[in-house]
Amino acid sequence: MPHNLLHFSLIAALLFCLGFAKTQAFEPFPEGQDKLFHFNLEKNFYKDDAAHKADVEKARAIITEIEKHKGKVGSSAKELNELFTLISDYTDVFYRLYAFGEFREAINTKDRGPIEKFIEVSAEGQSKTAFVKVELKNLTEEKLSAFLKEEPSLKRFEYAIRDTTRMSPHLLSQEKEELLAKLRPARFEWQEAIFQLAFDRTQFGKVETGGKSYDAGTNYEALIRNPDRKVRKAGYDEYVKGLRAVSDVAGFSLVRLMRAANEESKMRGFDTSFDESLFNEYLTRGAVENIFSQLRAASAVYNDYQRYKMDVAKLRDKITDPNLYDIELPPTGVEEPKFTAMEAVDTVKKALAPLGPKYGAELSALLDPANGRLDIVGGPFRRQGAFCEAGFGFFQDNFQGFLGDVSTLAHESGHAIHHRLVLLNRGGEMFSQGPPYLTESFSMFNEYLLKDYLLKTLKDEKQKRAILLDQLNEQMYLWELGRRAEFEMAAYDGVAKGEITNADGFNKVCSQVGKKYDIFFGTNQDLECWWIRKHHYWSVPTYYKNYVVAQILAMKYFELYKKDPEGFSKKYIAMVECGLDRDSLSLLKDFLGIDLNDPNLLGDTLKMVRENFELEKTGKKK
Repeated sequence: MPHNLLHFSLIAALLFCLGFAKTQAFEPFPEGQDKLFHFNLEKNFYKDDAAHKADVEKARAIITEIEKHKGKVGSSAKELNELFTLISDYTDVFYRLYAFGEFREAINTKDRGPIEKFIEVSAEGQSKTAFVKVELKNLTEEKLSAFLKEEPSLKRFEYAIRDTTRMSPHLLSQEKEELLAKLRPARFEWQEAIFQLAFDRTQFGKVETGGKSYDAGTNYEALIRNPDRKVRKAGYDEYVKGLRAVSDVAGFSLVRLMRAANEESKMRGFDTSFDESLFNEYLTRGAVENIFSQLRAASAVYNDYQRYKMDVAKLRDKITDPNLYDIELPPTGVEEPKFTAMEAVDTVKKALAPLGPKYGAELSALLDPANGRLDIVGGPFRRQGAFCEAGFGFFQDNFQGFLGDVSTLAHESGHAIHHRLVLLNRGGEMFSQGPPYLTESFSMFNEYLLKDYLLKTLKDEKQKRAILLDQLNEQMYLWELGRRAEFEMAAYDGVAKGEITNADGFNKVCSQVGKKYDIFFGTNQDLECWWIRKHHYWSVPTYYKNYVVAQILAMKYFELYKKDPEGFSKKYIAMVECGLDRDSLSLLKDFLGIDLNDPNLLGDTLKMVRENFELEKTGKKK
């Protein structure tokens, strides 16, 4: 799911910025503890294949029951309540099958049977239930209000119904909706696939260092963090050559993905697919452009940070012309703390204790190895990265004890506990499904609490400096995310207008947007092809804006928490556990007083970033 991609990319970027290397002496799983940190899928999902098959058939049976309501949607309060009860039941089975398939494939990438079965059932469900949204077009506000009075149990589905009917003006006929649902995989999957195939077959150059040869494509991040500047430059140069070699295929596939998405969105009454995604997430173009505008207006702090890293590089390497590949090594006086898996579990529990006993109880259950909901020990054929699925469990390809590993654990725990609290409070998975920026913000906030705890408890000043630097990198990353999100919006607009037809068009927009945020885009023409690096444009289209909003919200939460830890935590948990009983913008306003349309949304938040930057420059500690 998209949030997995989000966090993996963030953690990777932040950890790489620190440039830490693993020490040989450290063992993240001492005394055979690696045996403890594995999934018990039999305990938490299905005892055998027969039980899994039974759930598959249960999902299909519920789909069949939903189909019986065809032609009757909204005919009575009782009928509507029965229908949405079935949809809620289906959602629960849907996510259980999905999580099981994801975990099986993550443990062993060759074990795709369960996830393929899920894809099959999911496609069947989308096609056979497309009529629900279409028929709900006829449900008027007057009729819904009457139904809610007549059938009190329908009240729990009020938001889900209103959310569905909100799309009514943009729906097509039932036949067209069913056809589009069937054709969607064939229309979009090939663009991502052809891009990935082309990238996999691109011959990146080799770079020699330490008596070994390294592929510049798969080892780019490591190469540009090599202490030897010649190695860094060689890695960078060969990587750029590889990007340019694949640019024609990347441009070809992305143009067609955006064209197809735009055409479907135009059929629904939207200017572009980007605009449709904004509508689906209760955002407006005006609100997003307001955020981009505030980020651009405040880009001086990010640019100063870039210059600061250039100054560090000048002193370290005794050079006068630092480039992009020179700025990712950390300054002196930084030492990353290391954590065994057990220490990481204990640290996360203590760091998140301010969120209260209810949160803490669910967190302890998740992180207790005895419950078989953690799988973090490396091995062959494991998926790369880390993720959680609903409240079922947490997977990581290879826990090594880095700060980034512990941050990942705190982050993904946020997703899991959010689902668990909503499930306990509202009784169904469907109530935890909200806009990605909202759900991601809950997890990002956990990372802030973790860093805050470590800054208060660590005694080693070099380690505290590492925490502060990591936190600062995370905050500064907001401008990179903003640049990528604004590029994507501009790209969809350009394709819709016929101004972008190939890679050159994307290069032009990438440079234009990049210069608004990043000083290197003004001096380095190579960066015009930097859009090719981000698979998100193909795999999770229009998603980057969610990264931006989520990061801003996480910083806002932390800002409010620091002012009143106890008071904020109560209001925050109340918001998290209530689920989606109203739209996300209303939730944020009602519980925390945060308005995403506020023209001064970033005011106090930027002040916090600047203060942290000053602490880093002066070498002071919190």
